[in-house]
Amino acid sequence: MAQGIFGGATSYEEQSLTDIDLDIQKWIKYTEEIKKMMNSWLEESKRNGFWEKVDFDFQMTIYSSISYYDTIISDMKMVHEAILYGTITKREVKLLQKIGRKAFSYNNEYPKTYKSERRYWHDYGNPQFQIVENMYAKGRDYFVTLQDAANAAARLEDYMSSQNVSNNTMNISGDVIGSQIQQGTVSSTQNMQENKEFDYDKVLEALKKIEQYSNNNLFEEEFGDKAKEVRVIISEAIDDTAKHKEPFKIKRNFSKIKQLAEGVTTGIIASGIVELIKQIPNLF
Repeated sequence: MAQGIFGGATSYEEQSLTDIDLDIQKWIKYTEEIKKMMNSWLEESKRNGFWEKVDFDFQMTIYSSISYYDTIISDMKMVHEAILYGTITKREVKLLQKIGRKAFSYNNEYPKTYKSERRYWHDYGNPQFQIVENMYAKGRDYFVTLQDAANAAARLEDYMSSQNVSNNTMNISGDVIGSQIQQGTVSSTQNMQENKEFDYDKVLEALKKIEQYSNNNLFEEEFGDKAKEVRVIISEAIDDTAKHKEPFKIKRNFSKIKQLAEGVTTGIIASGIVELIKQIPNLF
């Protein structure tokens, strides 16, 4: 399940973390598209001279919303990465909440400034006015869609990490070779061993997420005639991992999945699968 038809009305109560992440990735792509579109229309309106006729308040609405697109993209990417790495905190929840609230605010501001009493510049039938009218229609549609970010945030809160993560940084000058660093020990020795064991649990967890991606409607659209093949490989990899079969066989299937996903030129699902695979330790 993903975002519904009516913006701001989608219930995320029964949606999975993968569903939320897919919507976030769609919103990132949508924001990049609308930003490019609005900038193009703005430049065209300035070139043909009609922009000077547009009421100042609506000009400010367009300028501020275009400026806000970069913030949305940046914040959404932070939320996506937190989901990917399993490090969701209150920060990511608040970022989504703010985007949803701001989208609601813009949804009210667009008609207020566009349809104000100062409509002398509304010149219906004029192709130059049509460009600005498109900016209003598409710009408002975008923020109607993004209102659902607030609903997604409420559900994302259920997936917040309960673990406290602390980062310890140590600066060392000069070369360090074969160093053993211990804390709270006196005159003791420590053997260093690089842990490169195959983590079946983490691999299975990633495969389950990939399987969820493959059940999305977009998967069929992106992978085309390769969709069935990828699903078979995913299923085989899940079975082999659950049975703790030889890692080389599981890695081989991951390599196939990654290769097929990278073969998709543009796609939310495919890029998400590739990102998930890259995060699995000691896989390649």
